[in-house]
Amino acid sequence: MICKKRTMPNELKALISLDKRLPNNNDKKHAVQKKLLICQAGYNGELEYDAHINEFQPDYPHAILHDLYLQHAGAYFQIDSLVITPSSITIVEVKNHKDKTVIKANPTQFIRIFQNGDRKPMRNPYTEIDRKIHLLKNWLDNRGIQIPIEGILTFAHTNELAIEHPSPEMKTMFTYEAPSHFRSLPVNEHILDGHAIYNLAHALLEHHKDYNPFPLADLYDINPADIAPGVICPACDRLGMKWGREKWNCPSCGHTGKTEHQQTVQDWFMLIKPKMTNRDFRYFTQLNNRNVARGLLAKSGLQLIGERKAAHYVVMKDKSPTH
Repeated sequence: MICKKRTMPNELKALISLDKRLPNNNDKKHAVQKKLLICQAGYNGELEYDAHINEFQPDYPHAILHDLYLQHAGAYFQIDSLVITPSSITIVEVKNHKDKTVIKANPTQFIRIFQNGDRKPMRNPYTEIDRKIHLLKNWLDNRGIQIPIEGILTFAHTNELAIEHPSPEMKTMFTYEAPSHFRSLPVNEHILDGHAIYNLAHALLEHHKDYNPFPLADLYDINPADIAPGVICPACDRLGMKWGREKWNCPSCGHTGKTEHQQTVQDWFMLIKPKMTNRDFRYFTQLNNRNVARGLLAKSGLQLIGERKAAHYVVMKDKSPTH
């Protein structure tokens, strides 16, 4: 049972918006696009895993939660996918590398070998998984739950994978092999019954908090003035929609609509700063009329704080663009 589906990561959403608004001649453009490609590849790999794990439908109680972000004792940890069965919990780490990957032991090393023959050491994913197992175990201990936790490393692409002997102890496989792996797991001791699994999944969901890297201007040390303002047309993906006759109009393709500014508002909070004034809204949407701006802001699902010159808008928790 899928208790938490995967959604596009906040950082990926923001990077897509930033890439659209950052001029090609900006000195941070290359770094932004490189990070965007990495995030998109990682997300695509996770979606590939999700498609395969849907085949895992055992006849015993279980729960699957994708993309968990938890905290324990001040330490944050993200889990690509979590599988809960009556006798064990498995943390799944998903990698999406199109190149050959060599895994060496004693000491453990991960090396990516590109098509041109270049070799690049990777950070050891086994260490990352061990850390997550440790933190999740402590998280569960605090709630009186003792159950075996294992980790597996999966690769989304069926590229060449060379594991040199002696092979690492942690299971490593392609994502398409994951359903077969979970079907092969013995479920002898029922530590958690169906009710306990449901309660645990619910507790994990309650404590999950989306990773929030905003605003990206600070994260990437970009001058907000370098981020192009304007309403982006959802039809042709171009900046420059104009407000007229109570709707947004695209001079490039002719598309019209009344809510196109809402993505622009989200872009502001993701890219620029965590609050927005009427003046900020008019600048970022390139709208001149203060009263029209007030009316549009009132319908944008934002919370108004303060009065007159001190008035500004913030994102409501239940309507946050970060979710």
